[in-house]
Amino acid sequence: MSSLSRAAGVVVCSLLFGCGSSSSGSSASAGASGSDGGAAGAPAADGTTSLSGTLGDLGPVASTTTSLMITNSGETLIYLSSAPITCDMLKTSRWLGSVDASAQVVEIVFKSTAKVGALTIGPPDEAEVNYAKGGRSSAYEKTASSGTVTLTTYTPQGPAEGTIEAKYANPTGSVSGRFHAEFCDGGQGY
Repeated sequence: MSSLSRAAGVVVCSLLFGCGSSSSGSSASAGASGSDGGAAGAPAADGTTSLSGTLGDLGPVASTTTSLMITNSGETLIYLSSAPITCDMLKTSRWLGSVDASAQVVEIVFKSTAKVGALTIGPPDEAEVNYAKGGRSSAYEKTASSGTVTLTTYTPQGPAEGTIEAKYANPTGSVSGRFHAEFCDGGQGY
């Protein structure tokens, strides 16, 4: 197979099935870690984020296709989405409403001054692990009642890597796994 055919196959696979290159090039405008450096604004598959659990009424956690992080008002926010999102999308106010309605979007929030290590959901660290359905406003988000966010790699301009263990009380559910997110400059909270 020629390199051109192989490259076209990777792009088609990335866009249709969420598979992608294992290269670690970081193109924030491409939309996710593991980007193959595609065109600006094009979603890319994330091969290093893997979550499991049940998100209340949204059901079992779907595969993550995009992982991006932003900073806003002294906080770092990481978005792990089952539908493609791009850095350009995150630069738009109230972007969650423009995401596919079938999407599950997990949001990890912590202070931008955080250090590598474990952060408690709620006091004293005030970390959050929220989730919301695409096509809606953030008013519908659900917030974890307990758990931890453990940062293994973190700089305010990215990347951020770590694990989460979060439990939800109403409706009941949980999410756990690992994440890797690349920085999106100028992004806004959902």
